Amino acid sequence: MALRSVLAVALAFGVFATPALAVTKLDMTNEYEAHSIHGQGDTFFANKVKELSNGAVEITLHLGGSLGFKSKDNLDAVGDGAVPIADTIGGVLAGSDSIFLLSSLPFLAANAEEARTLYTISLPAYEEFFKKNGQRLLYASPWPASGLWAKNPVDTVDAIKGLKMRTYDANGTRTLIEAEASPIQLSWADVVPQLATNGIQGVLTSAEGGVNAKFWEHLSHFTEVNYAMPLNFVHINGDAFDNMSKEKQDAILAAAKQADERNWAALLERVQGNYKTLKENNVTIVEEISPELQAHLAKAATKVISDWKETAGPRGEMIIKAYSDKVGRSY
Repeated sequence: MALRSVLAVALAFGVFATPALAVTKLDMTNEYEAHSIHGQGDTFFANKVKELSNGAVEITLHLGGSLGFKSKDNLDAVGDGAVPIADTIGGVLAGSDSIFLLSSLPFLAANAEEARTLYTISLPAYEEFFKKNGQRLLYASPWPASGLWAKNPVDTVDAIKGLKMRTYDANGTRTLIEAEASPIQLSWADVVPQLATNGIQGVLTSAEGGVNAKFWEHLSHFTEVNYAMPLNFVHINGDAFDNMSKEKQDAILAAAKQADERNWAALLERVQGNYKTLKENNVTIVEEISPELQAHLAKAATKVISDWKETAGPRGEMIIKAYSDKVGRSY
């Protein structure tokens, strides 16, 4: 690590003070809103760290990208010590490791239980990636299932063809290309500006995402397709973590475990609350799509999953097989 980075980490973590007396103060970045499932999960984590450490560790959470970091910046920012902790949507890390496209493979996990099974099976691979990059994975946060936001129902093959739609990672882009839409991958912070200027006509994201960004100001329909339940990852600078006392480390890890449990448990309640909010704002929730579109999307998904397995190699094949054995379906 460069001297500048070492000094930044040292100053941020108070390592020049007497360890037993120093309060460790950490900044944490997240580009999503305070009321999002990830913003609330990270707030829970920060509060729990302070509680379990008896005030010895204080995390200042910066939401809405207020520190200037987008998810695509976070791996380098945490690795260099520019910010000690970050919450990062997994798809932006796929350029470094294809494992981060696993949770967003189309129609692989049918519900939250299956999504968590997939995460548990692949957890060692995620942990190894962050370790190789001088960091430590603390916990993951799932998104509710992605659907299709637009000004009209996207419930037929004709409705999706040519639709200029934002995606959050390469899987979504490839799937929508196969489905004959016109996808464009954008960071979350860029979505609303693009909607406001008609740069895009729709968005692949969850009802949660639409509530967070008040999509009803631009779009009127959310079509359920249960596309995927992608993950955000919370990771900490490895040197910063290692330089803390065991008591502080234990408090952070215990808080992370509780945040992980809380985030998965919150999914069902969040979906119900989001649907209530959408209806209050006159958003039409389209719960059924045509059999032709189902088949069309399934064909697109098969190609994307097959391509991912080829790219991921033996490790990916092993994960998919273990998952298939658990859920009783072959991919």
